[in-house]
Amino acid sequence: MPGPKRNLNLNTVPYWEPSYSKKLKYKDYGKKQKYKSHENFHYRGDTKIVGKETDMQECKECHKILPIMAFTTQVLRSDGAWYLKKICRQCHTVNKKETYAVRKNATSKPERCACCHKKKELQIDHIHGSTTFRGWLCRACNTGMGKLGDNLEGVLQAAIYLENDTEKIKETLHKVYNEMFARTQ
Repeated sequence: MPGPKRNLNLNTVPYWEPSYSKKLKYKDYGKKQKYKSHENFHYRGDTKIVGKETDMQECKECHKILPIMAFTTQVLRSDGAWYLKKICRQCHTVNKKETYAVRKNATSKPERCACCHKKKELQIDHIHGSTTFRGWLCRACNTGMGKLGDNLEGVLQAAIYLENDTEKIKETLHKVYNEMFARTQ
């Protein structure tokens, strides 16, 4: 007579223990996986950095190709290594100084976004490359305009994409302008 029948219900087997089923291929379910991309790292002092020490990277701001020593850390990876920023230290410093100067020139923070007029948490909007303050915008409006190029041409290209009829675009523009003008009075 054989011994007691073993319960092969997978719902009762803890995920970290090997499965008793011969159908499953992964017997070490729940163990930490090793990623091939996690093999590529070096150390700066005690800090583990993603990439080789001899790697080069392009700054997204000045477009210079620089050694990765010119970039600072940004985000921690699951294995304890730090990813690097896409902007070099020099450009990051210039941007921080620019933002500080704009913040000093900014008007007091209103309750609503200057673009969509919704009551949200607001950010400073300025003309990049200068210290000219434009207004207070919510994150959605600020990043949306930034992704469209931070200029009128980009916004109009999006408008033309959405509506190919120039008369309808003009009509909508006048309607939105009149509504915004009515709110500011």
